Amino acid sequence: MSSPAISIDGCTITPATLDKWAAGRNGQQAELADFLAAWWSDTPDLPLQTSGSTGAPKCMHAAKSAMVASAAATCRFFGLRPGDSALLCLPLRYIAGKMMVVRALVGGLNLLTTEPSSTPLTGLEGVVDFAPLVPMQVLSTLALPDGAAQLARVRTLLLGGSFIAPTLAERLQGLPTRVFASYGMTETLSHIALRALNGPQRSDWYTPLPGVRLSLTPNGTLQICAPHLEIGSLSTHDLAEIAPDGRFRILGRVDAVINSGGVKIQAEEIEQALLRHTGLQVLALPLPHPRLGQCVALLWEGAPADEPALRAACATLPRYHQPHFIHRVTLPRTESGKPARAKALQLLTQPHEH
Repeated sequence: MSSPAISIDGCTITPATLDKWAAGRNGQQAELADFLAAWWSDTPDLPLQTSGSTGAPKCMHAAKSAMVASAAATCRFFGLRPGDSALLCLPLRYIAGKMMVVRALVGGLNLLTTEPSSTPLTGLEGVVDFAPLVPMQVLSTLALPDGAAQLARVRTLLLGGSFIAPTLAERLQGLPTRVFASYGMTETLSHIALRALNGPQRSDWYTPLPGVRLSLTPNGTLQICAPHLEIGSLSTHDLAEIAPDGRFRILGRVDAVINSGGVKIQAEEIEQALLRHTGLQVLALPLPHPRLGQCVALLWEGAPADEPALRAACATLPRYHQPHFIHRVTLPRTESGKPARAKALQLLTQPHEH
């Protein structure tokens, strides 16, 4: 099991001193104290909440021993050593935040705490050895005058939680920071595979961590077996391709497939193509159609003046990929910043024919 002590902002906390440290704290540190109390309790598992990116958030339970195994695998992969600093800047109610605490416990890391924000590196001094951020936080940091310098103080940056735009990946190429993209979910206790986003090892293909075995279901979705995480067989919604050497890449989500006149369209292909052409955030969704069964509907976020460029970009898409319905909205998102596809579908409950 993990260490009965943790270093938080350079201060060593044990079960005996937790209450004293927690007194009077609020925000992220108060939630951290609650998590540590639960972790150091006699219960063998912890409740976890999924993010709800494709449906309603749900609660599950994970064995503490499996969370320790996941944390140990991460520490080994990144070569993290006792005393290295690790940034906690993601909400503790989700798996990404919880696993940062477990990694600090398992690896003897010094956990640096800050309130979750769009620019979590602002105000931090010195080098941070390991920091997990979501793409929105990296984009917001790069928009700051000293944003690139802030990111350069991070030795290893782990990106996850939502789609990483090619334009963002390109902006990371000049950083001295090692940047990795993660693949995982609450059910896998954070990432089970990683890929380099910059440097000579840059790749679109994920490498599974040791002990993770992958296969494809008959409909082409990724299936995960990871006994050390107490996962016998977990079927995902991610359409994937697996290379002979065991690496894989994600092609899209099976629940993001739009069947239009018998043509199966991957919604994320449309979204990524339009993002590349216009820089706009869009969601491609299935809309009932009397002749085709389904057609493509497009919800997008931006200024009214952006619409002509968006419509021009849509006209360059393959015929069946071109949206029949385009509507400007504030896109619904989960608390972790992912597009909430299920909530967006609720905006399209009335049938349209165009």
